[in-house]
Amino acid sequence: MKILKLCRTCDRIIGELELDDLTNDNADPIMEIVGNVAYAICPGCLQEMELEPRNVYH
Repeated sequence: MKILKLCRTCDRIIGELELDDLTNDNADPIMEIVGNVAYAICPGCLQEMELEPRNVYH
């Protein structure tokens, strides 16, 4: 089964995951899975958060 991976902050599609990828050691620890969607943070948003640490994201 495929799971769609979306960025939590900008809602951009990051990619797809196989259900088997979630059970191995390479799974992203900050990913939140809701139904058949896995929410994470894309590299662009992560870099923006690191460069501007005083911004508040809700």
